[in-house]
Amino acid sequence: MSRRRKLSSYVLMVILLLTVLTAVLVRAVFTQKQPELVEIRRRTPVLGTYATYAVIAQEESAPSILGAMDSLARHLDFELGVFSQGEVSILNSFGYACTSEMSIDLQYLLEVSFLIASVTDSLFDPSIGALVNVWGFPHDPHIPDSISIENALSISGLENLIISDDTIRLNSGTLLDFGAIAKGYTADRVFDLAVELGAYAVLVEIGGEVRCGGDPETGRIWRLAVRNPRLDEIQEMIMLENGAVATSGDYESCIFENGRRLCHILDPRTGYPQTGVASVTVVADRSVIADALATAIAVGGTDTASSVPDSLFSLIIVIMEDEAGNLTEWRRGEV
Repeated sequence: MSRRRKLSSYVLMVILLLTVLTAVLVRAVFTQKQPELVEIRRRTPVLGTYATYAVIAQEESAPSILGAMDSLARHLDFELGVFSQGEVSILNSFGYACTSEMSIDLQYLLEVSFLIASVTDSLFDPSIGALVNVWGFPHDPHIPDSISIENALSISGLENLIISDDTIRLNSGTLLDFGAIAKGYTADRVFDLAVELGAYAVLVEIGGEVRCGGDPETGRIWRLAVRNPRLDEIQEMIMLENGAVATSGDYESCIFENGRRLCHILDPRTGYPQTGVASVTVVADRSVIADALATAIAVGGTDTASSVPDSLFSLIIVIMEDEAGNLTEWRRGEV
């Protein structure tokens, strides 16, 4: 073999060796840059129920993200609840507040409340706090007399909220209660915080209200169970990559009178618990919307479900019960 050919072979071997080494080095650097992701969960009491948080994040940051999520949920529980000394409780006590001094949380809840009220013929109504108190939900449920119900109804209704200039006022005796929307809103806020803090995928479930989603590259699909309202079993499994699911059911908090179920979902038109709807499940982009819609549809049934604008949801499932106890399912939309 000529000296020139030997030199060419040597150069070729060196080039091949350098190519292999470069590929190995690039792969090693690339591998080092990939975050070590873990999925961890936490279950904790909040908002009068239990919350489950699940995050997919870098191993070193996941615990702190969960801690921040829990702290935010407890803060919102205090400020938006009616049994604490937070913002809503103070507004109920004084009967007025300057809107410019209200938190963005309360301002947003009021905006969403008026929106959902407008598309459900006021069947969603957070101003029925006095009516809720008369029935004693959730801590001391009992059947009140008709006069007490009539008196509570007279000071309920969003027309008892007067917003003018920079002030919001409640008519005498009117009380706000965001129990039908606060869990959904908290789920959204906690979800958003986790994403801001670096979580790649997140699920927040608070008392049946769910917000989930994240980076599609994680490939995480969340399996969300819808329970049968009368049996201890799953009615349906919803597969969701990004979005929200909320369920309102007459089984969550109820009392019985002569075999009749009286649930915590009150009809703002009559002052009495809704009947005929066993559960409502709504799938939407945001849990706050799904939560409020599920409550209103539980009161208004399929008539209300039929009139909700398509832009607010992707799926509605209504399970109705007749006087004989037979269940039928009504659906609109799809996931």
